[in-house]
Amino acid sequence: MNISTNKTFLTSLFLLGLGMLSLIAESTFYQFIDNDGFIHESMFLPLGMISIAVGMLFLLVFIIQRIRCALNK
Repeated sequence: MNISTNKTFLTSLFLLGLGMLSLIAESTFYQFIDNDGFIHESMFLPLGMISIAVGMLFLLVFIIQRIRCALNK
């Protein structure tokens, strides 16, 4: 099983990267507190958290696949 061509691994890396970029964009550009004390956030926070969670699940699936493949040999 080649890591660079494994779709599960590449998908997990893409989702983790997307999640990190979304969280960086959220903290850099879109999060502020107005004069009334209300916090204003964009959709980048939930998008980042969901992307990281799904990316970690894909990475877990990839690791389980690698372990099962190693045990079957």
